[in-house]
Amino acid sequence: MLVLGINRLANWVQITAGRGRYTCPIKEINGELFFKFKGEWHRVIEYASDLTTEMLSKEGKTIIQNFKK
Repeated sequence: MLVLGINRLANWVQITAGRGRYTCPIKEINGELFFKFKGEWHRVIEYASDLTTEMLSKEGKTIIQNFKK
């Protein structure tokens, strides 16, 4: 399983697992990001790579950047 992208504006991540791509909901717990896949919550940091991107809003602007571990 690998996190491809994080969309903080819409509260979801896109992952790849096996042969499929999935969109999964996210939530932040104690400052740490989790996603729900197949009924279980997983830490985003454990499945993110150097190529994982995230979309977020800063000062009213939408920004796409590499995810910082």
